[in-house]
Amino acid sequence: MKNYSISPNLYGEIEKLGAKDMETCMQCGNCAAACPLSTGENTFPRKIYRYLQLGLKDKVLSSPEPWLCYYCGDCNTDCPRGAEPAETMMATRRWLTTQYDWTGLARLFYRSPKWEVAAFGAIALFVISLFLLFHGPVVTNRVELNTFAPVHYVHIGDQIMILIVLGLLGSNAVNMYFKIMQGTKVPLRLYITQAPVFILNYFTQKKWRKCGTGPSSAWARHFFLFSGWVAMEVLVMIFLTSFQTDIVHPFWHPTRIVGYYATVALMVGSASMLYGRWFKKEENLHRYSDFTDMFFLVLIFAIAVSGIMVHFARLGGLPLTTYSIYVIHVGICVGMLMIMLPFGKLSHLMYRPLAIFLCSIKEKAQKQSQFDPAELEEKTAETFRACMQCGTCTGVCPSIQIRNYSPRQVLRNISLNRATDTNVDEAVWSCVSCNSCVEHCPRGTEVLDLIKTVRQRTVASGKLPKQLQAPLNTLKKEGTPWPGKRKDRTQWTGTLQIPEYSESKEYCLFTCCTTAYDNGPVNGSRNGGLALIKLLEIGEVSYGGLGTGESCCGDQAEKMGDVKTVEALTEANTDLFNSTGVKRILTSSPHCLNAFRKNYPNLEKDVETKHYTELLDSLISNGALTPLSKVDAKVTYHDPCYLGRHNTIYEAPRRILRSIPGLELIEMQNSKQRSQCCGGGGGGAWQIRSLDEDHGVIRVQEALDTGAEIIATACPYCIRMLNEAIAKLGVEDTIIIRDVSELLLQSVEASFTSGHSESTHQEEYHV
Repeated sequence: MKNYSISPNLYGEIEKLGAKDMETCMQCGNCAAACPLSTGENTFPRKIYRYLQLGLKDKVLSSPEPWLCYYCGDCNTDCPRGAEPAETMMATRRWLTTQYDWTGLARLFYRSPKWEVAAFGAIALFVISLFLLFHGPVVTNRVELNTFAPVHYVHIGDQIMILIVLGLLGSNAVNMYFKIMQGTKVPLRLYITQAPVFILNYFTQKKWRKCGTGPSSAWARHFFLFSGWVAMEVLVMIFLTSFQTDIVHPFWHPTRIVGYYATVALMVGSASMLYGRWFKKEENLHRYSDFTDMFFLVLIFAIAVSGIMVHFARLGGLPLTTYSIYVIHVGICVGMLMIMLPFGKLSHLMYRPLAIFLCSIKEKAQKQSQFDPAELEEKTAETFRACMQCGTCTGVCPSIQIRNYSPRQVLRNISLNRATDTNVDEAVWSCVSCNSCVEHCPRGTEVLDLIKTVRQRTVASGKLPKQLQAPLNTLKKEGTPWPGKRKDRTQWTGTLQIPEYSESKEYCLFTCCTTAYDNGPVNGSRNGGLALIKLLEIGEVSYGGLGTGESCCGDQAEKMGDVKTVEALTEANTDLFNSTGVKRILTSSPHCLNAFRKNYPNLEKDVETKHYTELLDSLISNGALTPLSKVDAKVTYHDPCYLGRHNTIYEAPRRILRSIPGLELIEMQNSKQRSQCCGGGGGGAWQIRSLDEDHGVIRVQEALDTGAEIIATACPYCIRMLNEAIAKLGVEDTIIIRDVSELLLQSVEASFTSGHSESTHQEEYHV
């Protein structure tokens, strides 16, 4: 997955290359509706317009769509705002050409016609100079072209030129390949079996024939011109020794017939296109043709005219005229090929069929989605019926900031029956189950239910991502997703002891696996758990634990879609709770809170589950805990997704922090319902991410912007993920992570040791 950054200069760069009226586009989609080639995933020009307006440079670079447009102009005609989508697509192709080219010459030539003409002239003059310096004997009493310009030397020059041109164009094509195919795995056999797609489209441009109401002869004119081009290249590159000869063949000789056809095709084709661009200017296109669009046609016409003039001068027995025009003809040919093929307009001869070829193999590489449409419809019918494709879910999704993921696109692919292993089965693993999409959906669509259902089918079919196999395996064996043994589940408390639970206890304290098996950089989750135990003792809370009998709550497995593992975990814990008479569960993790509240249907109906911040908040309000000692620190609070959006607990932890003397609470830009996810939910804690693909890094940077010294939170997963992000950023000396219970304990415990507490129990506890 790739992080798509915003380039503020993209709009201006495309505009300089010929784009018109981009600012008038309002994304209505009429251009895409008008284009007969805009289908399925390739909703151009609208999609490209959107990328340009948002400055998504990397998205444009990875898009083949600009090359799939044949510039028919229907989108211009049908735009209700008078924008020029066809011109924008053409300008985008020019920009892409400059991006593929590693030499920088394409950018220079497109921006400066003077440089383009000068470069062409320099190459042409260089070739002419070679002939003037190294030509053979000049025979004047008859035409001896091969004496003046020995064909074998000319052939060697052709081969050297074509190697240079193909080297430049080929290296640029490789750049294009990597930009479009990034992250796509394609078996070698597909490159071989789909090779005919490239060849067919290279020689025929057959997709152009689907274009609608543009000039009906556009494809025919292009095919006629291109066929002449191919015929001439074949004669010059392969059969030059038969084509360039002093023997005057009969009219019906193959080389003469092919030569005439190539000359007429190049001459007539280029002339008709020049007329259309320069003089006629059809209503829906060619109104803003770039200089290079004209220049390459002029050069092709000049090549055809000079070539036929060489032939006629030879037939007329004019030796000096033949030699002179021949030198000029070769100079124009070499100059045009060296400039226009790798750096200019003619590069589309390679890029367009390559784009079609890459689209074809990407499509073939995708396999049918593993999910069962009937099962999905049965489980999440409301999701499909309610969704109106507004895109709010994608707009608020934290994953969109770091990767190419869109919940709306997943729903759309499923609803249109075009789901594949790539656009649905693999895409859903970018979800970190933060519930932001559900929280903000104007229709109340349960997007997360759909994501979980797709994952369940993917897991059942054996397609689980590799990084998630280890946590699920340890869940099955040891009852925890982290490395560790069940027998070691209680060792994290050290010298502190959690009393054994009995029915006489008010609360059953359920320890999160992340706290129990914390192997993070600073043991942050464990420190929060220890602070909670001390606060429960100080507050004289009647509680106990179930020790090694506990198994993971199963929340992560449930979000990962491993139904069998979830069933085993929930059954084991349910039996344990019911058999020990548990009535009130106190959780240290919001994930456990969410699981017990929503995923345990067989728990006794009167079993209540509470998060520790709710209990501590009530203990402070009733005076059981009294934070009196100052904690002089600027603190910002990070809302855990499973405490906030999943269970609407926003104020309890904030009230705890505000009750601490000296503590200054500063809100981050995104808080409460809009809190930025740490990335630890839905299996995210086990995914390996680079610095620019880390949710936690984004959150830590947001916290740094507040000037806070401490990020307080109330979730073991958040503590772990944010500590990892701080280590990645190297800002350990600037900001730290603390559990809410740690900060409260610092005030309450310090108050007692300073003589502020009157509780005998607290006194005994610290002695």
